[in-house]
Amino acid sequence: MIILRIPRKIDNRDLREFILNQIKKFRRNQKRKYIRLEGEISYSQDYVYFIFPNRGLELAFALSLYLKCKKHKIPCELELSKPIKIEELQAEIIEAARVWAEKKLYRKYYKLKELEL
Repeated sequence: MIILRIPRKIDNRDLREFILNQIKKFRRNQKRKYIRLEGEISYSQDYVYFIFPNRGLELAFALSLYLKCKKHKIPCELELSKPIKIEELQAEIIEAARVWAEKKLYRKYYKLKELEL
């Protein structure tokens, strides 16, 4: 299980708009014909949790959200039922995440859906 935990607020700065945009992106990619992301979103008082199965495409998506959080200086945690060492991930997953963080995912990365971690 892949878990991404994003805080709802940082130093009295509300992250509602940022989080809603990421939820929209997730929902949109759940419906896309060739992507069909699997996963759930869970809410607590202080955090929003993105929960995904252990597949390459879902990890690439979670990693893309993680990179966006880091870009916006949002302290988030990405775990693979235990902490993930990003430097130990396959290069293809990292590359897909970098592309996805900036724009749409290319079709050549759709095959990550079949990759079990």
